[in-house]
Amino acid sequence: MSATAASLAIGSILSVVGLAALVGNVLLLVVFGRSRRLHTSSPTTCLIANVAVVHVLAVLLCNVPTIAAALSGVWAMGQAMCLVQTFFRTLALLLQAHTLSVLAFERYLRICRPLKHEEVFSGTVVIIILTGLWFCDTIIALNPFYGWGKILFDQDGYTCDLDWVKSESLLIFTTLVALVVPMAASAACYIAILGRKVLRLRKRVSPASTTEDESPSQNQEEEQGNNNQETYAEKLRRQEYRLQKLLQTHEMGSKPVAEKLPQEVKRRTREGQSESDSEFEDLPPPRTEIEHSRREAELRAWKMRYRPREVALAKTTLLLGVAFLICWLPYFVVTYVESYALVSTTAGTLIALVLVHLSTAVNPYICVVHSHKYKRHCRRTLSCRRAL
Repeated sequence: MSATAASLAIGSILSVVGLAALVGNVLLLVVFGRSRRLHTSSPTTCLIANVAVVHVLAVLLCNVPTIAAALSGVWAMGQAMCLVQTFFRTLALLLQAHTLSVLAFERYLRICRPLKHEEVFSGTVVIIILTGLWFCDTIIALNPFYGWGKILFDQDGYTCDLDWVKSESLLIFTTLVALVVPMAASAACYIAILGRKVLRLRKRVSPASTTEDESPSQNQEEEQGNNNQETYAEKLRRQEYRLQKLLQTHEMGSKPVAEKLPQEVKRRTREGQSESDSEFEDLPPPRTEIEHSRREAELRAWKMRYRPREVALAKTTLLLGVAFLICWLPYFVVTYVESYALVSTTAGTLIALVLVHLSTAVNPYICVVHSHKYKRHCRRTLSCRRAL
C-alpha cells in the first residue's frame, strides 16, 4: 500500500471515529440537559457530562486537524494551531483521567459511606471540584509554554505532539500525573467497593451445616433458629419504619404512622434482632435544626445504601476507566519505546493514534448500552417524548 493510500485510509477511519464521538457526546449532553432528574439527582451524571464536554472540545480542536492532515498528507494549519492541538490533547487527557478518578471516589462514598457522601458531594462542592480540575489541569497542560518541552509535528502520526525524546522528565511527569496516580486511586476505590460487596454477601449467606455426626435434635434447633431470623427485606422495612416513625413523632409534631408491619415480621424482629439492627431504636428526639437535618440524612442513607442501581452505576464507571486505560496505554508504551529505545514504530504509532481518537467516542456508548438509566432517558430523547 502506497503512502497516499495509507494516509487516506487512516484519515477515513479517523473521520468515522470522530463523527461517532461527536454524535455520541452531543447526544449525551442533550439527554443530560433535557432530563432534570439526571442533572439534579446524582453528581455522577455531572462528572460524566464534564467528560463529554472535554471530548467534544477534543474532537473539534484535536481530532479534526489530525483528520485534515491525514487526508491531505501535510500540515497546513500553521504553528499556532499546532500549539493549540497539543495543549488541548494534553488537557483532555488530564481532565478525563482525573474526572474518572473522582467518579471512582464518588462511587466509593455512595456505596460504602452514604452519609459522608451527602456531606462531600453536594451541589456546590461538585461545582468547586470541577472548577478545580479545569484550573489545575490547565496549568499542567501549559508546561510546554513555560519552556518545559518542545512541540513538533509528527509526520507518521499526522498530529502535533511534544518532542518526548528530548523531554524525558516531562514524559515521566505526565505519565505519573495522567495515568499512574489517577488509575491507582480509581483501582483502590473499586477494590474497596468490591470488598464491601463481598462482605455483605458473606453476611447474607446462612451458616454452613455442621458435621454428619451431629444429633438430629441439634439440627432441628439450628433449623428453627434460622427460621426465626428475619429476612433481608424485613430488616430494611423495619429500619425504615423506625426512622419514619421517629421523624414524624418527634420532629414533625404529627401522630405516629400506622403500624404496617405484619405480625410475622414483628415476631421475627423480636426473635432475630441483632445489636446492629437496633442502633436507631432508642434515639432521643432531636433538639436542634442541625440534628434534625442529620436524622433526615440518615433516613436517606438507609434508603440508598442497598440500592442495586448504585452498584450497577459503579460498574458503568469502572468500564469507563478500563476503556480509558485501554485507549491511552498503547500511546504511552509507544512513546517510551521511541524515547528510550530510539526505535521508530510507524505501525505502533498509527494504532496508538486510532485508539487515542477512539477514547473520545466510547464513553457515551458505554453509558447508553450498559446503564439502564441512561438508556431509558436516551430513548425518550430520541423519540421526542417528554423528559423525566
